[in-house]
Amino acid sequence: MMPPRTLVPAALLPLIVLWVAACTPTTPKSETAPSPAPTPNTAQFLGNDACKPCHAAEFKSHTNTRHMQTLRKATQSELGALAPPAGPLPGESALAWEKGQLNVVAPAQQTNMTLAAPLDLALGSGKTGITFLAVDSEGSLELRHSYFPHTKQWIVTPGQEKFEATSVGWIHPKDDSQRCVGCHAVVLPPDSLMPERKFFGVGCESCHGPGSEHVAAMQKGDKSKGVLLTALRGTGGKRLNEVCGRCHRAPADVEHMDELSKQATSRFMPYGLSLSQCFKQSNDKLSCVTCHNPHEDASTDTKRYEAVCVSCHAAPKKACPVNPKEKCVSCHMPTAKVFPGTSFPIKMADHFIRIYKDGKPTR
Repeated sequence: MMPPRTLVPAALLPLIVLWVAACTPTTPKSETAPSPAPTPNTAQFLGNDACKPCHAAEFKSHTNTRHMQTLRKATQSELGALAPPAGPLPGESALAWEKGQLNVVAPAQQTNMTLAAPLDLALGSGKTGITFLAVDSEGSLELRHSYFPHTKQWIVTPGQEKFEATSVGWIHPKDDSQRCVGCHAVVLPPDSLMPERKFFGVGCESCHGPGSEHVAAMQKGDKSKGVLLTALRGTGGKRLNEVCGRCHRAPADVEHMDELSKQATSRFMPYGLSLSQCFKQSNDKLSCVTCHNPHEDASTDTKRYEAVCVSCHAAPKKACPVNPKEKCVSCHMPTAKVFPGTSFPIKMADHFIRIYKDGKPTR
């Protein structure tokens, strides 16, 4: 599946194909993946630099966000301090650096040879875990373990707990791979899973749409509405949540998932928010951007979120009878494991906002 690189002579390419097919589980038809999006015309996208001249403040604010850092090449130069060390992985495989390129090394089944194949992409900002992919035109190999750079730990990637510990990783077909990589990049070429470098990360056009016609029109002084980008300011909450839900999962996506996934309201935030009475009674005003500035990293300042809660629940009849001024988030959006029942350590606030009694939701 993977092309040969420095560690593997070209003559061994057929063996690599056999190795990947033999020791890696194949993806079953996904029950949790959203429907594939129409293939975009990559020529209509320009990258963030095209937005900078007119939107300098937003460009500067967004440039170093975790959204923008959520995709890197699996090279020493791009990963920097986040790069994993060479050495054994849990199971029978190992990592090796060859001229700055990260490779996975594993014994080939039915032979006595050890083969190496390059890992092409690193998914994740490094705030928590990073998952590595090897890609080609037909699909991707997702490494079985994700790397947590701040604790220097390898932990089984969610969804791969069921596979044997000796497996290298999970083979995803092209459609599933496009959805996966597509949430970490602005746009992908129609016949490749490797985006152009200027489209790495969640950029301006990820939310506002392709900018070529808009930029050309602005340069000519044409401000007609037909060439404006998707304007999100003033948009209703349901529509805004659907934009975020393209990757963070909207209600329509979760409806087709299994029952365990439908309970993952801390993992699928737009879906969780849609279930909340706060959203249902907001007259289509409450959205992800009510609390989160889309051009910045999510704030860790609890007081900032509580101020938003109080701004809506300030009237005497609406104020919380327990504590009308603070602790809104800890009481009504308690932190929960994103992947319950696994060793994956990530926790997030439950975005199904509701009333709890004795630690259990009442609705």
